[in-house]
Amino acid sequence: MRKAMLLLAVFGLVGTIWAADPSVGTWKLNIAKSKMPPSAQAPVKEETQVTREVGDQYEITFTGTRTDGSTFSLKFSCPQKGGVVKYENAPEGQMSVTTMISPSEWYGTSLSGGKQVAFGHYVISKDGKTMTRTGKGTDDKGKPYESLAVWEKQ
Repeated sequence: MRKAMLLLAVFGLVGTIWAADPSVGTWKLNIAKSKMPPSAQAPVKEETQVTREVGDQYEITFTGTRTDGSTFSLKFSCPQKGGVVKYENAPEGQMSVTTMISPSEWYGTSLSGGKQVAFGHYVISKDGKTMTRTGKGTDDKGKPYESLAVWEKQ
């Protein structure tokens, strides 16, 4: 009986190690469940996030459309274990850092000119179908805001 229990425990551990990363995949923003911060640009009408594993990095691409019909995209990479985010075409002095708690929970901090301007807490649900980001920050005019973004796995 002990050998059977040990064997099940080992297979359970190996299964956990080999399990797919819950953040990898395509996520669609649920606008109705989200509360986005005010912006100088038109509000988001639709947004998709695609996360891929590339070596020891996550490559993340956001694409979407605003309510005025304009489109946007953002691409960046960050270490899977947390660290400095590398944006494509980031404005001078802007950067972000991630702190990984687990594959389904992490924090993101955005800096501009060395000063923290936003902070987000990301959590993927236990069933892996929903990713939620709660955030706080200051807008371009220095006014504080809070946000909630809810993404659903596609």
